[in-house]
Amino acid sequence: MKEEWLTGRSRAAAVAVAVLCGTALFTQFALNVVERGRDPFDEVQRLYGWFTIWSNTAVALIAGHVALVGRARGPAHPALLAASVAWIAVVGIVYNTLLAGLNHPPTLLRQAIDVIFHVFAPVAWSLWWLLLRPAARLGWQHVWAVLPLPLAYCLFALLVGAQTGRYPYYFIDAGKLGWAQLGINITGLASLFAAAMAIAIWWDRRPSPKG
Repeated sequence: MKEEWLTGRSRAAAVAVAVLCGTALFTQFALNVVERGRDPFDEVQRLYGWFTIWSNTAVALIAGHVALVGRARGPAHPALLAASVAWIAVVGIVYNTLLAGLNHPPTLLRQAIDVIFHVFAPVAWSLWWLLLRPAARLGWQHVWAVLPLPLAYCLFALLVGAQTGRYPYYFIDAGKLGWAQLGINITGLASLFAAAMAIAIWWDRRPSPKG
């Protein structure tokens, strides 16, 4: 298959996304360690209890890869690019419709980090994929590419929660929900990501306006 190389504008935009997401991740970690006196190892475990952090990390790494390498194939397969858009888009939608009112960052810097995680990254990376990615033909079999990350996250969050008794999201709180409801919620979450990926595949497979 012919490799699709990125334009200069596309690479510059990918660099901007990678740098802003990466900077926000590092700053959030540093603030929590310095201001709140947390152990760095424990802070990594605490931060990665949130799928927001997983998805922003994935976007930072994938955007950085495609910008540095200059193409959207190889390790950054088109299916992985589409999956990363689905991950971060779901984060933006779920947070801004269900969770935003529960979060009140205490400082302007933390508010800016929150905006990068939940508004900038979902909008910017989705627009990058829609407007600047190389043309690619995704197949319907690629819908499964979206599932490993959220399922791995759920397993991680449940293992940590079993040890600490703390669950970052109410819909995966095994202590309160019970395993039957938890299974339903995780299935629903997986279905949401699969639906987002299916939309991306449908969009990618549309006939070109140029015929």
